[in-house]
Amino acid sequence: MAVTIKDIARICGVSEGTVDRAINDRSGIRKETKDRILKIAEELNYKPNKVAQSLAMGSTKTIGILCFDLENHYFASLVDTIEGIAKSEGYFINLVLTHGDPVKEREGMMYLEERRVDGIILFSVCKDADYIAHLEKISIPIVTIYNRISDSFAFVGVDAKKAMCEAVKFIACKGYERILFINAKISAKKAQGMNVYTLQERQDGYVQGLREMGLHEPFILEGVNRKEICHGIHAQEGRRTAVLCISDMYAVAVLEICKQEGLNVPQDVGIMGYDNMEMLQYITPRIYSVGYDVHLLGHQLITSLLEQMRSDQLQRDGILDYRFMEGESL
Repeated sequence: MAVTIKDIARICGVSEGTVDRAINDRSGIRKETKDRILKIAEELNYKPNKVAQSLAMGSTKTIGILCFDLENHYFASLVDTIEGIAKSEGYFINLVLTHGDPVKEREGMMYLEERRVDGIILFSVCKDADYIAHLEKISIPIVTIYNRISDSFAFVGVDAKKAMCEAVKFIACKGYERILFINAKISAKKAQGMNVYTLQERQDGYVQGLREMGLHEPFILEGVNRKEICHGIHAQEGRRTAVLCISDMYAVAVLEICKQEGLNVPQDVGIMGYDNMEMLQYITPRIYSVGYDVHLLGHQLITSLLEQMRSDQLQRDGILDYRFMEGESL
């Protein structure tokens, strides 16, 4: 059975309050008494009740992260950076994976609230008005990434709309006359009432880029469908065509389809992705990508949350720079 403060007090012949002062290094106790109590506690292998201490201090020294998954290297790198900085500041991480499911997100949020985490980094897909209203009422500081949920929470990320708009211009300047855009299945997600902020921003940036460059009407596909992609590429023979993808994962899938169809990249078709994932360095031809510093993003996230936890004031949004990573696919 675990040794308690009551046990130590009985052995030392002092009150439980005196033992508590000694163990927690509080004033109001003689040095000789304190040393004797600490010696007995060590001999008995006493372990303090961290939960009780946390409740007394009003802090659990834990930070919650509600993240989609760790299969994507982008998310794994972010969590790794956040964990390292949090640990250096004396905090542990309580990680909950939602797999992009609004129900699991709400369950995960309830779990973190019940465990009284000191702050939360939220990758959100839930757009439910009652859920957002609840988040605005709770006292736990929250910083969001990937999808904005409301102006009540700080957001850290990249200006996705501007990045995609500039990507279209970048591709056009490479001599491409037609640019297809492949998004995730955004329509289905919208129908399910999910938050698609980032997906929509990237798509809107694509449309804006076409308009500003005076190019064709938008050609948007949802999901990686071999038949649709091949049709899009061959729709107007003789005009140089490129495929701009919502992410590098989609870009890699398009590259594989092109290879299977006997299309040469970039001679027959160009490809550009988004996120500059580490896997691109192992793929030939290397795919051009919209890149940003993932570790800096993680640093900005945890720094913003820590500042909010300390000051109890909403932090300004943190918008990071991006750049086009050179490849061989355009």
